[in-house]
Amino acid sequence: MDLTDEQYKDIEELAGINYSVEKIAMYLDVDLVDFEQEFNTPGSKIRHHYDRGQLMVQAEIDKQNLNQAKSGNLTSIQQWKKDSLAERLENYKLKIQFDSEKTQYGQLQAMVERGETNDLPAPVVEYFEQIDYIRCLFNKFNSKSYIVSAISLKWPNISKYKANKLYCESLNFFNLDNEIKVQAWSNIYADRLDNMALIAQQMNDFETARRCFKDAAEMRGVGKDMANQVPEDLLDRRPVLYTMKMRDAGAPEINRNELGRLLDQMDITVVDRSRINRDARTEDIPFILFEDESKEDNQAGS
Repeated sequence: MDLTDEQYKDIEELAGINYSVEKIAMYLDVDLVDFEQEFNTPGSKIRHHYDRGQLMVQAEIDKQNLNQAKSGNLTSIQQWKKDSLAERLENYKLKIQFDSEKTQYGQLQAMVERGETNDLPAPVVEYFEQIDYIRCLFNKFNSKSYIVSAISLKWPNISKYKANKLYCESLNFFNLDNEIKVQAWSNIYADRLDNMALIAQQMNDFETARRCFKDAAEMRGVGKDMANQVPEDLLDRRPVLYTMKMRDAGAPEINRNELGRLLDQMDITVVDRSRINRDARTEDIPFILFEDESKEDNQAGS
C-alpha cells in the first residue's frame, strides 16, 4: 500500500493517542482490509510508523516522569523503577531471542553453504527462506495462527494448508524430523522454561527459577531410572548341571558288583564299610518312613 509522507505522519500521531487500526484506516480514508494486511505484515512501513508514534509519545511521558522523579516525587520514582525493571527484562528477553536465532541461523546457513546455494534451484532457496522466517516469528513467541497468517501475507501464492505444513516442517527442522513428535515439543518447551528461569533470575526470584529449571530437566528426561541391564558376564555364564551318572560326564561306567567286592576286601570297620558302600551305591539304602509325631504323642498320652 502506497501512502504519502503526510499520511505516515498522521499514523504516528493517531497511534500516539492509541487509536485502533480500524479508526486510523477510517481517518485516512483507505481500504480497511488492505491497511490491516499491511499492518500485520512484520516489518511493514505502516507498522513501523504506528510503533514509532506510540514510542514518541511514551518517550515524552517518560521524560516528564524522570524530571519529576529527580525533583523527589515518590510516585514518579516508583514508576521510574518499575519502567526500568520492565525495560531491563525486555532487553534480556531480546538477548535470549537473539542468541537463539543466531545459533539456529548458523545451522541453516551451514546447511545452505554445504549445499552450494548458487547451484540450488530457486524453489529450494525460497523454501529455506520460508522456514527461517517461520523460525524467527516462533522465537518471538508468536502464535501458530499469527505465523500462518504472516506466511500467507508474505507469500500470497501459498495456501493455508501449505502454510500449516511449512510451520510443522520449520519446527521439525530446528528440533527433530518428520511430523512434530513428542520429543521435539519436549525440547521446545524445555528451552522456553530455561529462558523463563533466566528471566526469573534477573528478577531475583530464585524459587521460580528453580522450579523452571526443574521442570525443564524433567522434560528432557533427567533423573529418570535407566532400564535394567543384565551384566554381560552373567549372560556369558554357562549353566552348571549336576549328575550322578558317570557316562554323562564322558567317563566309563563302573561295575558296582566289582566295586562292592573290592570294598569287602578292605580292612575297615563294619560301620565304615557300610557308609562307603552306601556312598558308592553298591548296596541298597533303606528308606525309613516316619509317622506323624503328633499321632505318636496322642497315642503315648492315651
